[in-house]
Amino acid sequence: MKKAIITLSVIGALGTGLLLNDSHDSHQDEHHGHGHGHEDEHAHVHEESTKAQIALVSPIPNDQDYNAPLASLGFTLFNDPKLSSNGKVSCASCHNLATNGAEITPVSTGVKGAGDRNSLTVFNSSLNYRFFWDGRANTLLEQLDGPVENPLEMDSSWEEIETYVLGNTHYKEMFTGAGLKISKDNIKLALTEFMRALNTPNAPFDRYLEGETTALNEQQTRGWNEFQDQGCINCHRGVNIGGGLVTRFGYFGLPDNAEEETSAKSNMFRVASLRNVAQTAPYFHDGSVESLREAITIMAKVQLGKELSEQSIEDIHSFLQTLTGEKPQILQGGVNAKN
Repeated sequence: MKKAIITLSVIGALGTGLLLNDSHDSHQDEHHGHGHGHEDEHAHVHEESTKAQIALVSPIPNDQDYNAPLASLGFTLFNDPKLSSNGKVSCASCHNLATNGAEITPVSTGVKGAGDRNSLTVFNSSLNYRFFWDGRANTLLEQLDGPVENPLEMDSSWEEIETYVLGNTHYKEMFTGAGLKISKDNIKLALTEFMRALNTPNAPFDRYLEGETTALNEQQTRGWNEFQDQGCINCHRGVNIGGGLVTRFGYFGLPDNAEEETSAKSNMFRVASLRNVAQTAPYFHDGSVESLREAITIMAKVQLGKELSEQSIEDIHSFLQTLTGEKPQILQGGVNAKN
């Protein structure tokens, strides 16, 4: 079955190009003096416009390759609360692997209490280009330092973690099995490999992109078209439907009861991935919105300057359900942490 190629015109430039092409069509019609010439030219313009478009979304690959022993070691580390300073907070404390890869509370609670940011899902995180709500890290490896060293989260250090792991018999066996010596770098390597294995492929929308046109029902298809036409895709794009841009929150004002951040820079946020978004409430950086429909309404208003109709909201909401993928393969295998 032929794959569906989903495209969007180059923002701004293509709009100008269409105006120029319309003018060119009119000129050609007058020059040739008959309708057939106009139709031929219009077809040519359409073809050239299509060539100028950019493919903005793509499916998550089904066949993920990862080092199983190393990822299994990473799973154990990810679930180990002893990596934190008080021995009570693990990576999984804020990124629940049994549910949505995040948590259901508005903000995360770590060693020294509640933070001020909502936990982003760890599922499909390897497909992001930017990490954290402010987008300050560009790789999975780089972002590991944040939660480990933040006093509000794990309040630890890689030196302390290395010392703990070196003294743990089970970890010694696991590192040996993975062909590695225990070191800070290899602990990070194992955690990164595990997170690389947390993709959720084969969502209905992925199947649609691969050419299975019946994977989306009529309302979901309308929602996908609305998602494009309203401009959501300008920011929520790529294989992760987000996760690659940093932009200002509130181009057209802030939501009701929302407070301006303390500086212009702090009002800049990474565009969140919409993968599995139906399962990752609450929404926004502060976890202030529980309803996905409300989140859609707010984003249209403050980012696009639009008041969406109830039908548009329902259609987009229906489309977003199709971004829920399968549980990561590594978690389906029943990997068990042992400490």
